[in-house]
Amino acid sequence: MLLTKGVLLILISVLRTFASQEPDPWTEAQSLMATIGKGINPIDIPHTERPPVAYTVSYEVPLDYHPDDEYQLFKRFWDAEATEEQQRLSDLLIESTDKYNNTDAAFTLAQCFLYQHYGFPHSKELAELYLNKFNEWTRYSNSTTLFQQGVMYSTGSVGYNTTDAPKGLLYYQRAARLGSIRAKQVLAYKYLNGLNVPRDMNRALLLYRELAEQIRHKYSDEQWNVIFPYTESFNIRLPDFDDGLLGPQLSSTKLSTIRIKSARPDITSSVLTKMRGGDIMLRFNNVDESSSFALGSDLEDNDDQIVDLFYIAWDEYKGTYTRARDCLKARKLLEFSVEEFDDDVYNMESLQRYFYSKTLDLLGHIYFTGEGLSAPDLSKAEQYLKRSVDIIKDVMEIKSRAHIDLALIEQYHHKNVSQAMLYYQRVQNSRVNTGIVEYQMAKIITEFNQQHLGDPFLLMQTAYMKGYPPAFYEFAKMTEQGVNNKYNTEDTVNIFKSFVENSESIMAPELKTAFGELLMGHSETALWLYTEVAEQGFERAQISAAHLMYQIPYKYEAAPQTPDQRKLMAISYYTRAFKQDNIDAGVVAGDIYYNMGKYENALSLYRSAALKYSSQAVWNLGYMYEYGLGVPKDYHLAKRYYDEALEFNKSLLVGVKLSVLKLKIKAWYEWFSHGDSFISTSAHKIMESMPVLLYLQRYLEDVSSSTRVIHRTVVENEYEADILNNLRYLGRAETRHHTPNPDSIFKSTTFDYGDVFPMIIIVCLFIGTFAMRAFTQRNNWNVRVNGVPINRRAPQQQQGQEQEQEQQQQANPPAGNFDIQMFAI
Repeated sequence: MLLTKGVLLILISVLRTFASQEPDPWTEAQSLMATIGKGINPIDIPHTERPPVAYTVSYEVPLDYHPDDEYQLFKRFWDAEATEEQQRLSDLLIESTDKYNNTDAAFTLAQCFLYQHYGFPHSKELAELYLNKFNEWTRYSNSTTLFQQGVMYSTGSVGYNTTDAPKGLLYYQRAARLGSIRAKQVLAYKYLNGLNVPRDMNRALLLYRELAEQIRHKYSDEQWNVIFPYTESFNIRLPDFDDGLLGPQLSSTKLSTIRIKSARPDITSSVLTKMRGGDIMLRFNNVDESSSFALGSDLEDNDDQIVDLFYIAWDEYKGTYTRARDCLKARKLLEFSVEEFDDDVYNMESLQRYFYSKTLDLLGHIYFTGEGLSAPDLSKAEQYLKRSVDIIKDVMEIKSRAHIDLALIEQYHHKNVSQAMLYYQRVQNSRVNTGIVEYQMAKIITEFNQQHLGDPFLLMQTAYMKGYPPAFYEFAKMTEQGVNNKYNTEDTVNIFKSFVENSESIMAPELKTAFGELLMGHSETALWLYTEVAEQGFERAQISAAHLMYQIPYKYEAAPQTPDQRKLMAISYYTRAFKQDNIDAGVVAGDIYYNMGKYENALSLYRSAALKYSSQAVWNLGYMYEYGLGVPKDYHLAKRYYDEALEFNKSLLVGVKLSVLKLKIKAWYEWFSHGDSFISTSAHKIMESMPVLLYLQRYLEDVSSSTRVIHRTVVENEYEADILNNLRYLGRAETRHHTPNPDSIFKSTTFDYGDVFPMIIIVCLFIGTFAMRAFTQRNNWNVRVNGVPINRRAPQQQQGQEQEQEQQQQANPPAGNFDIQMFAI
């Protein structure tokens, strides 16, 4: 009885304590969050109008970064920019977290400060604070927050703090054990490359295979075998919007920006399309935008409109990086085009008939996949696809992509494998085949044991090399099983890795969010999202993250104010991308080291990139040797590197020739000012091409009666010799080279008085050439440069007096007759 009374008194005391406290404000916070909304990704907002301008993507990234700047922006937001709802929500969440230890509130605050949910400003410091609280309170049982903390420790919160790789690895391992596929991918990438762990191919294979199996099971058999879903990919490198890391026509890595607005043929008109209540309206560039007219009225240049309509529909179907897909609008445009132009198809020219065939092909494909429809309509699909094939088969050799869909219909709907094989074989070697043909042929041969039609292993390998996603998985399984007695663990791992990374919608949906945040001006939030994906091993995300962390200044531009920790993190990601065969990334990493004054590190990266045939890296090595940056000054070796750069890219002719000319003049200047000590170590071979200087040197030797020994310059470093002996021309290259700091040109180690003299001579050569031309023309002299006359007489003089002048010149050459032989620059 006494025990019962005691328990009752305790319960009453607890109830009184809770009754005296205010309720947890979490419920009110939830209601307020529903009112405010997390925010809208601008890519998800469907645009109703297409501007008549070229496709561009613009975003702003602050060049300078400092944690104090981030704090000032944070403070300014809460002092002057936050709404009353945001202020109230912040107070409620903080109270619920700090006073009631509410894990949901702590989690919400962490996500708000990481991803700017509900309009909150980005704050790495506060995000880390609330992540720590949440993980401690939940006893480290949430895989999402564990992964986020792993990224924080591994990257130092993206250059905000010092990195702690072992602690980051521990969090990744915990998250992976709890089922985080992103954490598993991070670990697989680390084991593959030996990042903070011993390199272990077997563990990497185990993890990548496990991820591949999980991804495979997310697709139905119909999706996997027949219609693999189209993905709006945002797996891009941000610098590719500006023609790559090294600039226009200079980067050696293929651009990743493939979903841009279609480039139309150079035809007279461009058509803009509007969708208003399902009606299709068109207007032309030369028509006032306020006036529009229906396509059903009088039409001119119908053939041009067929081309324009197709490209507009194609852009709607595939989407762009700033415009979401709209298959319904694409289908309506295509159906309108068919209704309008089908009767005149046989009166069209070949080009217009080709684009009309593509119109039918895309429309048939939409009906085949059922995109923008309630369900696929195979009957209509087959009708449009067959007509697409029929209207061009007699007029051109180009094969229609419609053959592929017709083959799939025969194979899986009509069960006519023989007819399907005929369709596949017609387009097997055409450009429209993206690997699906070989993939399906390999499956048919394996299922029906028709080995005489080809080798399934080789066909699947071809499909994999052409980039068909399911072929990555199937080919990896074949290699792992040792089909055709071909098995290599590292190759198998890399194939599984490619398949996992191609599954962007499953493994890295954050890429789309990151791009949207960047367009909205949230560069730090975008950087955090790109960094998460970069940790997973995505090469393009590594480039984008590094690009947002630190951007190399242009010539004569002040260097960004960025902490060294952030620069080193950018170098780390560029280096990882370089190891994944992005050659330009190695050059940029070297450039950052160069700007930091760490010339030995820069040289190491340039040498590695040079071995991968980077013309930019070879050029930079020549520049380093010319000025003795991190290596002894050596003009001869600098000249050899410049010459190698020219062999890689003939467009570098002017730059290389001017640089070599400057080297020759500098060699003379250095010899003149420093004497034999410089000659014996660096410039002898450069001066061999200028015999007059050697003659002058010997003359001075005789006069001074001194004994001098001139040693030939040799490549003492075997590593340098290996680079120079193995470089071959394999692609385009970058022409720009490092420039000295403009703030102190003559004090800089990269620009000295030795540069002034050769530059003056080069300028005088050019000015003298133009002055000579003007002077000789004014005096009517007959002057030739390399045998080409520069003084052109009047036509009547050339015709009436040409023979007489030649005879006079042969008999008695005039005093003003000169033939100047000049070297080419």
